[in-house]
Amino acid sequence: MRLSTVDACWSSLDGQACIRLSGLRSASVVRVRPASAAASGTAPPMAGQVVRDGTDVCFLPRYPFVAGTTYTVSVDGGSTVDLTRPAPTPVATTEVVAIHPTAEVVPRNLLRCYVWFSAPMSEGYAAGHVRLVDATGTPVPAALLPTEHELWDPHRRRLTVLLDPARIKRGLVAHESLGYPLRVGVPVTLVVDAGLRDAAGNPLRAGARHDYQVGGDERGLVEPARWTLAVPPAGTVGYLQVNFDRPLDHGLLGRCLSATGPDGGTVGGAVEIGPQERWWRFTPRRPWAPGPHRIVVDPVLEDLAGNSVVRPFDRDLTRAADRPRPTGSVILPFQPGSAGSRRRTSGRRR
Repeated sequence: MRLSTVDACWSSLDGQACIRLSGLRSASVVRVRPASAAASGTAPPMAGQVVRDGTDVCFLPRYPFVAGTTYTVSVDGGSTVDLTRPAPTPVATTEVVAIHPTAEVVPRNLLRCYVWFSAPMSEGYAAGHVRLVDATGTPVPAALLPTEHELWDPHRRRLTVLLDPARIKRGLVAHESLGYPLRVGVPVTLVVDAGLRDAAGNPLRAGARHDYQVGGDERGLVEPARWTLAVPPAGTVGYLQVNFDRPLDHGLLGRCLSATGPDGGTVGGAVEIGPQERWWRFTPRRPWAPGPHRIVVDPVLEDLAGNSVVRPFDRDLTRAADRPRPTGSVILPFQPGSAGSRRRTSGRRR
């Protein structure tokens, strides 16, 4: 930009950002202020030094210029010019790493989904960038529950997306007037578009989507007695695998199952959750000890429709099977064998 007979522009000197002025007399006095401060007429000029670089003069600030800020440059207390420091181009580095459930078919009364990100995310953007759409790409009306506060995990890397429970529970006004958010046989897609912002305010590297077929309702309680175990040999670090009779809630699976040893203490190790949330695999840090072990199932564990070990999400008061059960943990005993084994469980309550 031109300041009377002087040209001013952004430049650098010895690797430091500066304002470069050309055509300036050697005795000229250069002052630089943020434009907002210059407008008040009382703010002092920025600290810095004026250094001659050939025929040019460079103003180097003591503290770095701020991206996106406009600065007013004056020469000899007279003519001024404004220069705006360019903001850096946002670099998208965060991406969606998983969408759960991973099952291809979900029940009509699906309650929630999870979206995992590779880095912490900003809050307040999900409603505009996460949606459930039909096969034509049209958002399913009123399918997702609008919430005042988004449902992030403590690290803001996992977003819980709730379908409207009032449309799922029979007998409620929303269910009677609008019906289920999903319809049997009608495919839907959970879409996360790239406009969702990470913690640095940058968009995602790319959007993500997961397609679902919609099946019938899931209404039964989670029944650990129907699971099967693949039990490893004693003295090894082979994995213990629990196979489920239906897909379970991914967010709860990571914390609702644990293994205890012969001494009653928790066995340390790593957990893996299988495709379509149909199995849970546990690999111990140390070899399995001989003797009786237990899998402890927290009763809050749920399936995709929100049915837990102790109560159905949408209870039918006329059905005895829907009555709530005792709230204690369910215990699945097992014993590492000489060559490993596979068997059906026989759960009991603590």
